Amino acid sequence: MPSTFYSAVLTIFSVSCLLLSTAGHAQTEDIPTLVPEPSIVVDGKLDESVWQQAKRITIHFMTQPTDQGVSDIATEARVFDDGQTLYIGFIAPDPQPEKIRAFYRNRDNIWNDDVVGVKIDPYNNKQLAYQFFANPLGSQADSIENAQTGHETASWDGFWHAAGQFTHEGYVVEMAIPFAVMNFPPQAGLKTWALEFVRFMPRDQRVRLSSARISHANKCWVCQMPAYRGFAQATSSTNAIIAASLVAGRSEQRNVRQQQDWQGENNVELSLDAKWAISPDITLNATLNPDFSQVEADAQQLSVNNPFTLFYAESRPFFTENADYFATPHNLVHTRNISAPNAGAKITGRTGQHTYGFFAADDDSTTLVLPGNLGSDIAVMDTASKNLAARYSFAYNNMISVGAIGTWREAGDYYNGLSGVDANIRLTPKDIVSLQWLYSQSRSAGQMGLRGEALQRYNTEQPFNGQAYRINYQHSERNWRWFGRYDARSKAFRADLGFMPETDWNKFTTGGEYIWHMAADNVINRVRVSGDWDTTHNAAGEFIEEEAEGYAGIFGPLGSYLELGTYQRERVGRRLDNTSLAISGNTERFDEQGLSLFAEVSPGAGMMFFAFWQHGTALDLTNNRLSDQNRIELEGRYSFNRHLELSLRYNQTSMDYQSDRVFTANLTDMRLTYQFSNRSALRLVLLYTDLQRELENYQNMSQQQLNARSRQLNKQLLYSYKLNPQTVFFVGYSDGSLQDDELSRITPSERSAFLKFSYAWQL
Repeated sequence: MPSTFYSAVLTIFSVSCLLLSTAGHAQTEDIPTLVPEPSIVVDGKLDESVWQQAKRITIHFMTQPTDQGVSDIATEARVFDDGQTLYIGFIAPDPQPEKIRAFYRNRDNIWNDDVVGVKIDPYNNKQLAYQFFANPLGSQADSIENAQTGHETASWDGFWHAAGQFTHEGYVVEMAIPFAVMNFPPQAGLKTWALEFVRFMPRDQRVRLSSARISHANKCWVCQMPAYRGFAQATSSTNAIIAASLVAGRSEQRNVRQQQDWQGENNVELSLDAKWAISPDITLNATLNPDFSQVEADAQQLSVNNPFTLFYAESRPFFTENADYFATPHNLVHTRNISAPNAGAKITGRTGQHTYGFFAADDDSTTLVLPGNLGSDIAVMDTASKNLAARYSFAYNNMISVGAIGTWREAGDYYNGLSGVDANIRLTPKDIVSLQWLYSQSRSAGQMGLRGEALQRYNTEQPFNGQAYRINYQHSERNWRWFGRYDARSKAFRADLGFMPETDWNKFTTGGEYIWHMAADNVINRVRVSGDWDTTHNAAGEFIEEEAEGYAGIFGPLGSYLELGTYQRERVGRRLDNTSLAISGNTERFDEQGLSLFAEVSPGAGMMFFAFWQHGTALDLTNNRLSDQNRIELEGRYSFNRHLELSLRYNQTSMDYQSDRVFTANLTDMRLTYQFSNRSALRLVLLYTDLQRELENYQNMSQQQLNARSRQLNKQLLYSYKLNPQTVFFVGYSDGSLQDDELSRITPSERSAFLKFSYAWQL
């Protein structure tokens, strides 16, 4: 590792020593503990007498689109706890109640509606915040915000309740959030937590109102949440949740090219999941024979002319529970790599300034990304694997945190181990530095089916090791920000439990943005310009890519945004000699450039549309030549009423060489959802991809390997009922069809019917 990196680290830590004392806090307000008589019924009415004794908090500070001023609309939050549950009632008046936007939504899909909610930092250490939001119909959204990484874990689902009611003046939302759903310090007596109460109003502009003054100059909004004192009876608990699941179904496949009959099997599986709150800040999760299938279909993506592996988010409850505890500047724990585990256990917790997590899972197979610098690949082995991850972080104060991580995967002769340390330092509220250093040890296995770059890079029986480091600096003001980042990965670095598809790869990036804030009543309320420049080389210093891009955008009426972009990129093509990893003298250089246009608008309740267009020159990776590329992305969502919504997404990428068409790739993703209530829904999903190649415009070798026409059609009909995140019922049908040059029409090749029932007991 270069000495300059060590020098930079030492300098930053020396400066950070000046930050070990923090400024005093503003006066802390109290939240009462009350015993409701009669008991609270969460119905959105706030008609129990105890609500008159609750703490009243005004939500009126503007935080979006600007952080200046106070709204004329004073939303009120009424707050108290009973020792077991935090109760919040939101009274949200509106001068034009007919413009309130609210529809029955599936969980976490409410962000185009009017929304109220709360952010809670039970440790008051500016590291993490639980977020609980609901729309006027009681549809819920929850997540965990990591203030260090800036990421939100929306796939986290807590056990809590919400209900809403429309009124003549606006609407009311009532929430009941059990303390058991959160981790918090097990101290006795009064506790000090940080809370922010929030209201979103999507109109001509998307307005965010808060109970706190939030400065845009400080990008850490969790750090600016005010403290409240109370929660004296929220003590240690040993609550446990046991969830049993039954999954039954029948799946059938056939070889359509050989015109075989359908071959199928019936499947019945039982599984057991357990969650035990050992204490309010330590949680144990365990699972036996889990059903880790994805019931709902992933969003489709086009992979044509893309040399790197596509990313798909995790949504399985065992892995999403407290997944933020494993977060680092790099994505080192990406559990979609674990495809079919038969058992798993996880423990996560926070004690004082210490945060820690550990999980282990046995997988019936092994799936991993094989990284490279010009492309990556996927390896799948039938060999069972063991997967481990451990994470620890220490928050010295709200300015400095340090951490360590380790991961391990093994399957037969194959293994990959990774260890590393990281630090996040707030030099000032406007200046943030993050650092990470990683070391890996790996060994390949013969059954990986290596090919291409991965064959040259990993075809060895000998163990190999590598290292990576990353340093990122960001300075933020109210209207502008600037950042610089250097990311280096050695020739043999691997993070097989994570998602890091690039290795043998050093990249420096710098960029920034400036925002002009106009008067609130202007047709154009904000103007934004941004851009960045980056350069990439391999570990030997050989050139890979240099890119500059810039954007100018305006925020207008009807929630609209219009952005014009341009890019200029010099990059290398594929290797001319695939038996060598060399780049210099083994690749050609190409100059790409182009323009893009992005538009988004929300003209009314239940309507959202966006469009993206890009045209320019781009490298044709298959033929290794510069061509003309055109990309179009269209997406729209329309709610016919409070229950029925249509979502439609269409992508097209086409490429021409010397005015002759090379390929056209089309993707259509249609989802029609009828939401009977906040708990039950019926959904129809149609996913269609169509890739057409003009093979006469391909090189001779490619003509023999590729299909002129490739089509896929996948359909799914799914009914779901969700009493809570772990008491669920699904029943559905799905099938898939395909077509290539051997088939004259699109032909069904697989189909399945399935049922899943899961019931959770809280002990």
